[in-house]
Amino acid sequence: MMKNLRSGVCIPVLSAIALSACTLFESAPVRHYALTPFSAAEASSAQPSTGPIFAVAPVRIPQYLSQRWIVTKTGETEINLAENDQWAAPLADDIGSVLSENLTAMIPSDRVVQLPVPASVPIDYEIRVEIVSFERQPDGGVDLVARWTVFGDGGRRLVKMDRSAFRRDDVANDYPSITRAMSSLIAELSHDIATTLQRLPATAAAS
Repeated sequence: MMKNLRSGVCIPVLSAIALSACTLFESAPVRHYALTPFSAAEASSAQPSTGPIFAVAPVRIPQYLSQRWIVTKTGETEINLAENDQWAAPLADDIGSVLSENLTAMIPSDRVVQLPVPASVPIDYEIRVEIVSFERQPDGGVDLVARWTVFGDGGRRLVKMDRSAFRRDDVANDYPSITRAMSSLIAELSHDIATTLQRLPATAAAS
């Protein structure tokens, strides 16, 4: 009689332990984020221009940012990888795509392309961007530091070399807020580059 009672008690206890273990190790849902071009409401009212063809080269980013997890800094040399908050596409590709869209609206021009393109496309100016840092800092600010260059003659002649640094202060420590701040910083970088491109002369290849 006692033996049967003990067996009956053991089964529900083991079931409860197993259920607790499953609950403990159940994976949290993964959320995906993408950078976005600046608001269309902020775009110039001018019509897209004809003129030079601008080509945006693949963007270079630090190796620690070249992964699907969103990276934030938690100390001077320490970073955090957000296991359940990830980029929907490679960050370098996302930056290049948003940068191209921003330049199209800001120049304005309907002749902005992303490299590579067929050899038959007569590129006038090539834009190369290297991201130095692009993450939320321990003090709550989000920083973007980038080096960028503009080349003429289809990428053979240096026209402009510059370094831009931007910051958004007091960004909430949640990933929707962080990624919105990052998109706004890419818009500021785009504005710097677009200002330079607007002053460039049309070339013989432009029509």
